[in-house]
Amino acid sequence: MAGADGARSVACGRPIAQVKRDWRSEEVIRINLIQGHSALQLRVEGTLSGVWVEELEKCWLETRSGRDHEQLSVDLSGVSYIDDKGRQLLRRMFQEGADLRATGVMTRGIIDEITGDGP
Repeated sequence: MAGADGARSVACGRPIAQVKRDWRSEEVIRINLIQGHSALQLRVEGTLSGVWVEELEKCWLETRSGRDHEQLSVDLSGVSYIDDKGRQLLRRMFQEGADLRATGVMTRGIIDEITGDGP
């Protein structure tokens, strides 16, 4: 169900959180599964903290279930904050073969720290 402004967040095809007009003061996440010819992408937007870490983990586990041969990338370009629990999940995802991507300085720094590509 959509919120008053018509927006909603969806993870792996099911609603997970309402997005209010002033979403900047709320912890929210949007996770979209994008399927290409030979690869899958989870596009994550919002804050990767608290219960949203568990929601991303559920989506990740559901997505990779039964798809052993498809490459999975995780686009974190729309993520504004990652807590310690989120970092731990991203580290685990990377260790299990996920390709982590981002464009923002903060998120790119966290990915570099996880992958060992940092200074």
